[in-house]
Amino acid sequence: LVKEKTVWIQARFLATPYTNGLATTHQISVGGPFMNGHSVAVGPLETGQITCDGQPILQEFPSKGPCAEVAYLDYNSEGKFLDNAQGSLEKRIVHIELPERVHIQVMRWANHINLKITMHPRLEGQDGYCGN
Repeated sequence: LVKEKTVWIQARFLATPYTNGLATTHQISVGGPFMNGHSVAVGPLETGQITCDGQPILQEFPSKGPCAEVAYLDYNSEGKFLDNAQGSLEKRIVHIELPERVHIQVMRWANHINLKITMHPRLEGQDGYCGN
């Protein structure tokens, strides 16, 4: 999703029964040099987890805490819907505060996730799935 010299944000896409075989975002993973060798991943409610360095964290709802002192995660129901089609469902949102003022909001649904990445443009440029 984001390709930059120090910031690496990747996603896994899978088809679901609800999308007639079309792919949706199934998991997001954050790493790269700006994470000092650590990683954070978030998947959907039914088949995914919230992990820090591959170990489950934030298993209760709501909850919050650090990931290896490089990221802070807050799992709650606060935030705007990224997809109003699911506006009647309970919000399960992971807010991830990362180094270098990178913020990710991940809405966890039963079998997929929606996400919003907020970061400042990089001096050396950046690229990715959603543009630059």
